[in-house]
Amino acid sequence: MVKAVWNGVTIAESEDIEMVEGNAYFPFAAVKPGCLADDTETRATYCHWKGIATYFNVSVGGETNTGAAWHYREPYPQSAVIRDRIAFWNGIEIVGKPEGAGLVEGEPSLDGKTGWEALCWLVKFSEDPVISADQVEKVTGIAEGDLADAWQIYDVQRYASHYKRRLAGGEGAPLRLENSD
Repeated sequence: MVKAVWNGVTIAESEDIEMVEGNAYFPFAAVKPGCLADDTETRATYCHWKGIATYFNVSVGGETNTGAAWHYREPYPQSAVIRDRIAFWNGIEIVGKPEGAGLVEGEPSLDGKTGWEALCWLVKFSEDPVISADQVEKVTGIAEGDLADAWQIYDVQRYASHYKRRLAGGEGAPLRLENSD
């Protein structure tokens, strides 16, 4: 039996676990009633192959662990095994977790994504040190005139920071993405 434990209290337990990228995803039905509440402080985050993650606060014994659980309401097809499941982090111990990473991202594929989602994908997967605005538009459908606005989207910034990319140019020079390290 796999358990999620926080402050000495089992908050979820199940033998029906899906492992994805080393995280144990429990069925929602396995979570102890009253332990979860929607997190209104932690911003939803985007994953290019799983979708949009929303977060929950975990409460036990009068203490709250903000944003300590997440799930994907509508996971992309590549990660459909996590539909109606929840995972934990931020100090929540997973006891009896199966060995290995489980399902991991397959070959990089846009899978029809466009706009800012495709921009996140491009930031992560392009091996080019400089990506022209024309290249960005071909992959994402974002015209150069809209690129600066798309670049400000929270998850694009998250990806850019993690994968060390920046938006350069402007003030008369063509926009481009480039490595920032």
